[in-house]
Amino acid sequence: MNRIYESMLILRVDLGEGQREEICQKITEKIENLGGKLEETCVWAKERNFCYPIKSRGAKKERCYKGCYWLINFTLDTDKLSDLKETVRLEERILRNLILVKGGKDG
Repeated sequence: MNRIYESMLILRVDLGEGQREEICQKITEKIENLGGKLEETCVWAKERNFCYPIKSRGAKKERCYKGCYWLINFTLDTDKLSDLKETVRLEERILRNLILVKGGKDG
């Protein structure tokens, strides 16, 4: 069953524009390869301060004080959502992520 999802990803702000584009491309390709459909994608905030520092993922564990917020709206089969979540979880340059059900059934 397809559902409409909204996802907010917080990327490290110290990444170059090329690396941010690479991450965005990787996630959008994963959604499309799983049979999903992108509805809308946009950078919500290029650089926004956090209320408290967030430790980065991976071996370094640096403290991050700012993040780049990227918003994605997409449609995906509920059975394939776990594959997308795994891809996002394994990407160390993403500090935090959240995927919410935005709407009901689609088709």
